[in-house]
Amino acid sequence: MSVPAGRAGAPGSLRVRRPARALAFVLVAAASATPASAHEPLWGETPTIFGPGVFHPEIRIGYLHRGGRPGPGEESTREIDQDYGLQYGINRFVNVRLRLPATRMEMKDNASGVAGDSIVSGAGDAVLDAKWRFRLHQDLGVQRSQALIVGWKMPTGDDRRTDPSGARLSPADQPGSGRHGLELGWAADHERLVDSTWVSLFYHHDLGGGFRRGDRLEADAAYGRWVVRPGTSEDLGVNLAFGVHAETRASDRLDDGASAGNSRTVVGLQVTPIVTHGQTQFRIGILVPVARSGRKADDFPYEVRAGWERFF
Repeated sequence: MSVPAGRAGAPGSLRVRRPARALAFVLVAAASATPASAHEPLWGETPTIFGPGVFHPEIRIGYLHRGGRPGPGEESTREIDQDYGLQYGINRFVNVRLRLPATRMEMKDNASGVAGDSIVSGAGDAVLDAKWRFRLHQDLGVQRSQALIVGWKMPTGDDRRTDPSGARLSPADQPGSGRHGLELGWAADHERLVDSTWVSLFYHHDLGGGFRRGDRLEADAAYGRWVVRPGTSEDLGVNLAFGVHAETRASDRLDDGASAGNSRTVVGLQVTPIVTHGQTQFRIGILVPVARSGRKADDFPYEVRAGWERFF
């Protein structure tokens, strides 16, 4: 006796349904991993694009202590940098973002055994940038993408602050640059259900001559793995990311065009735990230098950063 092909329990039915169920399971798993595509460490950038109409506010705070207790002719600084950003999704390929930085720096120096100190604080230079995701490849449980970032820096911050001795600070230590500037970047990622890999490269250049900051190049590579993977977008998730950050900066230029002699290169290792819950994400990371060159006054034992962001 023959059995109809569409009847429950028939061998043909099992052959059809098992692959269908397996495919459905993979699709559900992939959908549950969607929040991972928006997560990145606090050093570097990702090609993540938020959908049309999505607002994405973000706050970042960093702490850096350069130099030790200043001896004669030496100086030290403690910096707290803040960055307030608002990103908006135009479409599936382009986002725009406005960033407003601010800084507070406590400076101490020792001139021939006489200690002095001062505080430099204020708003920095606003940056308006756009991110274009020009490549996107999606497969079951895997996503690879690349993006270009172009930014315009506007001279909204003060560049006339002085050190404890009354001398004008170098451009890199000013809250603002006094110059328009250009930022160019490239970012790529490889997202899977259990982990992610990010790489990025950025170039910063101030326009014009005279008193200005030196060109800066940053490179980042990071790997993040889900310690607690959220089953849905509303679940708690914990991602542990770590990687390498490298930065090199040319010397600043002073009023007469002379070099400020403050070029430097830093290579460090960073670790960033990332906690997500619903539409909110928290990050805190530490960077420890492993190689560096430049002035002793620019040395630092570690850098700490923290970040908060939300999606609407």
